[in-house]
Amino acid sequence: MADSEDDWIKKRAYALWEEEGKPHGKNAEHWEQARREYSAFALKPARRTSRKAGDVPVEASEATVRKPSAKKSAAKAPIETSPSPRGKKPPAGR
Repeated sequence: MADSEDDWIKKRAYALWEEEGKPHGKNAEHWEQARREYSAFALKPARRTSRKAGDVPVEASEATVRKPSAKKSAAKAPIETSPSPRGKKPPAGR
């Protein structure tokens, strides 16, 4: 779920404060920088790429691309079988 503007700014200002070593008395500067960053990102249009007919559209963010879960990929993996006893192949036709 997306954060509200104030929540995003609060989290970003806190991160800026931590990055600078948690200095005292700079909260207004951090808040203002976070607000400017939010505005810059919010006004920036999504990046578009040119594509040919039939191409799959490019997502605006890699975060939206779903990756296969471990369960699904494990279920599709080929099943390994142990070799037959004493390394012999089973007789043909049986």
